[in-house]
Amino acid sequence: MAEKRGYGIGLQVFSDFIEREAIYVDKTAYVYKMAHTKGKNFFLSRPRRFGKSLLVDTLKCYFEGRRELFSGLAIDALEKEWVEYPVIRLDLSSGKYYDLECVYSAIGGIMEYYEKRYGLPIQKQEKLGKRLTDIILAAHEQTGRQAVVLIDEYDAPMLDSIHKPELQEQIRERMRNLFSPLKAQSEHLRFVFLTGISKFSQLSVFSELNNLNILTFDPEYEGCCGITEEELTTQLRPDIEWLAEAMGQLRHRTMGYDETLAELKRMYDGYHFSDRMTDIYNPWSLFYAFEKGKIDNYWFGTGTPSSLINLLRVRQLNLPDLEHIEADMETFDAPTEQISDPVPALFQSGYLTMKSYNYETGTYTLGFPNEEVYRGFGRSLYQYFTPEYTGSRMRMTTAFNDFRLKRTTFEQFLEAVRKWYAGIPYSITNRNQNEQLYQSLFYSLMAGMGADVHAEEQTSDGRMDISLKMADAIYILEFKYGKSAEEARLQVERKDYAARFAADGRPVYAVGLNISQDRRTIESYDVAKK
Repeated sequence: MAEKRGYGIGLQVFSDFIEREAIYVDKTAYVYKMAHTKGKNFFLSRPRRFGKSLLVDTLKCYFEGRRELFSGLAIDALEKEWVEYPVIRLDLSSGKYYDLECVYSAIGGIMEYYEKRYGLPIQKQEKLGKRLTDIILAAHEQTGRQAVVLIDEYDAPMLDSIHKPELQEQIRERMRNLFSPLKAQSEHLRFVFLTGISKFSQLSVFSELNNLNILTFDPEYEGCCGITEEELTTQLRPDIEWLAEAMGQLRHRTMGYDETLAELKRMYDGYHFSDRMTDIYNPWSLFYAFEKGKIDNYWFGTGTPSSLINLLRVRQLNLPDLEHIEADMETFDAPTEQISDPVPALFQSGYLTMKSYNYETGTYTLGFPNEEVYRGFGRSLYQYFTPEYTGSRMRMTTAFNDFRLKRTTFEQFLEAVRKWYAGIPYSITNRNQNEQLYQSLFYSLMAGMGADVHAEEQTSDGRMDISLKMADAIYILEFKYGKSAEEARLQVERKDYAARFAADGRPVYAVGLNISQDRRTIESYDVAKK
């Protein structure tokens, strides 16, 4: 069997990767490029678990002049002069910012560390900006070199207080004060780099810092975090080969390199950060799959986006709507203190990505990046829709598997769905009572179970509600509320939705579903083969 390598799961310190000989995908050429441009202030937004903190620490080691750590990496051949600069790193991801006391405790602790380092008095009563200014000046004066400031997860304090507007305004004012020296003390700074989940906005906490070089959508930096397909198939090819053997043992059959690569692509690929549409894989899930010897859902399990799901419901944007969203660049420029539109929040958090770009209109089409996110988000929405009824998911999974494995008919599966709808609490079905609610419930259920289900697919004469693709058939579902199942089925036939699948070869069934206004479940259904 191929050799399993070490992947440094959970490591965020660059030196740990080198000293422990863990697999490090070389991103140092990006470090060199940033350090040698004419600008000095940079900002990068990426979703969580994409390696932002590791990039920040790599920059730290580089500016500290620790050349020995970079032996054999790209920057070792590029850099001719290794200069040691004083580095001030503010990792804001390590704190919890539920009140102002937490803000001062978390950030004040970082200030105190550097005050001690440069022999300054501990100034707990001073504003954060004044303390950072004194640290920058002391670092420059004592070393004779301009300081480097690295700020990781700048938006963590604002995101923690997103549902408390008054507190968030107070925190935002403190953060503006903290970041003010980044412009005011420019002559004492060699390099400034900030990361976050939220895209930088000129209207947000950096109202005075208007000279940032924003790398978020820059094609030259789209691969600086995450794993490109080229990196996967070259630097990580031995790991794909090992995974193929491990997966083959689990499934009791031979799995080749190409099949394993295709499955990794389906589950973890699909992120795009510029109009070049370069494929980027989620590094967290990719390395977890290598470590565990199994392709599974890893990234979504690291955090449930309950705040985003609540926002979806407040804005009445359902899961099916997220497959075909049009957006321009201004859509993404949402200040952290004004998150009222779920689309930029979903994009910034990694639940949506760019699927295509129209150069004529300057618009992007957004959608789920891959199977892992699609399935996990469906499961979370399902739990939101039915918080008192989550135990039913396993019963529905059993019903779906029975249908998938041909132990039962499609009609018998619909009977299970009818019972499932009927058992959903009134407090859930009473919200926005219409056919879109039941469409979203069904879609969320099927997506959470990993079914090949799609919503609002376009045809020449409209959009179909749901398409469910099974191994041996395709079902087109049309929902009606308080009308008739026959009317719903006839709409599928009249608009010839089946024409979309003419080249597929599988038989297509038109399915009409009528939801009873009184019983809040399927009153009748009508199934006909096309």
